[in-house]
Amino acid sequence: MNHTNFETATFAMGCFWSPDALFGSVGGVVRTRVGYAGGTTANPTYWTLADHIETVQFDYDPAQISYQDLLNIFFASHKATREPWKRQYMSAVFYHSQEQEKLVTEAKQQEEEQLGKQLFSAIYPLKAFYLAEDRHQKYKLQRQPLLLEELQEQFTTFSDFVNATTTAKINSYLYGHGNREKLLQEISSFGLSPVAQELLLQNANAPKEIRCNG
Repeated sequence: MNHTNFETATFAMGCFWSPDALFGSVGGVVRTRVGYAGGTTANPTYWTLADHIETVQFDYDPAQISYQDLLNIFFASHKATREPWKRQYMSAVFYHSQEQEKLVTEAKQQEEEQLGKQLFSAIYPLKAFYLAEDRHQKYKLQRQPLLLEELQEQFTTFSDFVNATTTAKINSYLYGHGNREKLLQEISSFGLSPVAQELLLQNANAPKEIRCNG
């Protein structure tokens, strides 16, 4: 893959674990990570978040999926018509370029017109993105010890683990995204043992709506 052709999107959808899994399942998305953005303090943590927002950031191949398509998924996958009860969990798009700013502004206006309701989705330039703590990355995958152990053997560092397309896909399956037929088609490419493959098949659930619980 030619990494120089990848582009980056940064969204906030009320939490970050579930959106991370959601976009990990999207064709053309090559890596995902969760973190914090939109605040005024340096180096936030989950317990010292100040005015930052829980955010998912991902790299994608624009030859496979457009930013407009990603915005469509963003607006369709969470309830932006509800005012957030806390800044940490607000809806927002952080744009990386003037073109992204134009597209998200137009998409928000069109969505509001179609719904006949105000959207509480903020539009900000991305000034900084801070990675969340290791325990928040690929959340459900990290809570499957056998899968985690086998996958960690494939990567030199935890950063490599977080940024792998394979781990993004497996985490998305554990959240219920994708379908069994697709999983059966690509499970052999994940480098898992037969026992780990069966565990993944057993734990890949039916799709669920995004639940924001941290």
